[in-house]
Amino acid sequence: MNGVDYKRFVRYFYDPPPKYDDMSGTPVWLLGEEYKSTPPKPVSTTDHDDVVEVESSNESHDPSDISESTAAEIQPQQTQNTSSGSFDDAQHVSGNDLPSLSNDPADGGWPHAFLDDFESRIWMTYRSNFTLIPRSQDPSSGSSMSFSVRLRNLTEREGFSSDTGWGCMIRSGQSLLANALIMIQLGREWRRPQAITAPSANTSTPASSQSEAHILSLFADSPDAPFSIHRFVQHGASACGKHPGQWFGPSATASCIKELSAECAAAGLRVYVTPSASEVYEDRFRTIAATSATDATIKPTLILLGIRLGLDRITPVYHEALKSSLKYPQSIGIAGGRPSSSHYFIGCQGDMFFYLDPHETRASLPFHANASEYTEEEIATCHTRRLRGLRISEMDPSMLIGFLIKDEADWEDWKRRLKEVKGKAIVNVYDKEPPVPGETKERKEAVDEVETFDDEDEDDETVTVTGKEEAEAKAEVLGPVSDAPAAVTSGSAQAPAIPPATEMKT
Repeated sequence: MNGVDYKRFVRYFYDPPPKYDDMSGTPVWLLGEEYKSTPPKPVSTTDHDDVVEVESSNESHDPSDISESTAAEIQPQQTQNTSSGSFDDAQHVSGNDLPSLSNDPADGGWPHAFLDDFESRIWMTYRSNFTLIPRSQDPSSGSSMSFSVRLRNLTEREGFSSDTGWGCMIRSGQSLLANALIMIQLGREWRRPQAITAPSANTSTPASSQSEAHILSLFADSPDAPFSIHRFVQHGASACGKHPGQWFGPSATASCIKELSAECAAAGLRVYVTPSASEVYEDRFRTIAATSATDATIKPTLILLGIRLGLDRITPVYHEALKSSLKYPQSIGIAGGRPSSSHYFIGCQGDMFFYLDPHETRASLPFHANASEYTEEEIATCHTRRLRGLRISEMDPSMLIGFLIKDEADWEDWKRRLKEVKGKAIVNVYDKEPPVPGETKERKEAVDEVETFDDEDEDDETVTVTGKEEAEAKAEVLGPVSDAPAAVTSGSAQAPAIPPATEMKT
């Protein structure tokens, strides 16, 4: 058994997929969409000596399995609140009262619509056998790699043909960015045709598969793809000091998304990265999101918030705000997870956060200039129906949160929701960005109008002087000069040119 299979084996037993066993009726959220499903309540009827029981949503029950004679004997009972399920009072139910839950044991009993939505999100994972990413020539780059990465790549001294063990944050960032593009180009209601178990009027037609394939081509594992892992690593090395084989953090990932999006006009996406942990400045946002210098219309803009919400664990005062971030219609998910092990969180139910796990190595996604060349098997590697969950108390406090603002209405609605959040806010919006420390907006010439010369400066101290002070300092050093030019007053002939600032020893 190789290392990858071993990890998958361990995760299967120690990190099993969550089951739908919440009897409280707590709604399930996925990127701003709410899914309500009442758990089935216990039923007990007697027909001769036979007992028909519905005990929990974890057991698969298909309404079609109920015979007509049995269904006729089961009397429906009206419920005043469909979101409150309890075993306290047994009740009779008909086939129509059974919730729209999955009957596939592998689905854990979750609502069909929720799983269809989950499976339609883009899932980027570790890949293998892609075009070699050369190793960094920086001597310190190797020491920053984990032992497992160095051990795994002993035979590949020239570079990396797989990102297993070090590319999880990049893959989470790719997932976040890819799903933002899906929402922009296909809409939030888009569902992958192969994922739909209960077709509705709002789902798209198979023709949209070509649009999805085009988006996936941007993330292919090739240097030719604008959002490939090759391009992430290239920018990370040049701008963030992150070399191939090293784990990226939220800040480096956000920087890559911003720069690569700016270089890819086909994406049609602007990116705003917060200058500090939790502040968003409206004047700066509008400058980035504006259609042009003369048109202030907001174009689709991805806000990336690199933030840390505690030391070792997320501080409880932020719990409600973090849950709310996945309930906003502008939500695009969270790249975070466990220390040095990133996941892409897209949903929640109570304290449980659902995620797409990049820690599964698959064959590289090839680059096709023509999207029609992608096969269904290749596209299917970017989707999964397997649900995974992590309690908020187990999450690492360092994360990258994304919000997609598509227009003016989105911006105003997002700001309103932020003000209504419970607990301590994780995002604050201000009207204007403060000046950068060390910078000033005063006139450059103002320095010449302020006399700051200090006669008590100690010897051998370097003092910067300007304008009038320089002339006086020269006069003190050279002594009286008979042919020295007279003082120049406003409107007189131009005085001999004097450098605006020089350093002199006093």
